[in-house]
Amino acid sequence: MIAISTTELRRNLRKYLEMATREKVVVRFNKSETVEIVPGKKVTVKDNDSDNTRLLEVLKRGEEDIAAGRFTEIKDPKNIWASIL
Repeated sequence: MIAISTTELRRNLRKYLEMATREKVVVRFNKSETVEIVPGKKVTVKDNDSDNTRLLEVLKRGEEDIAAGRFTEIKDPKNIWASIL
């Protein structure tokens, strides 16, 4: 196990993520709080097929809505309600 600060994690994120595949990495923050990064199961697209299928369906419906003109264009991001109402 290794314990590091959030600053150290930010500076060397890749190093500690790679290290976490082999051992537990404890990150200290807010002076008394900690988070553990631990080795885990590798996730592949096959492991999340149901989530990916659902996401692809939602994206396809969104594309169909846009093609059919079912959308609201926000002309002024500072005044969203003017575009919606």
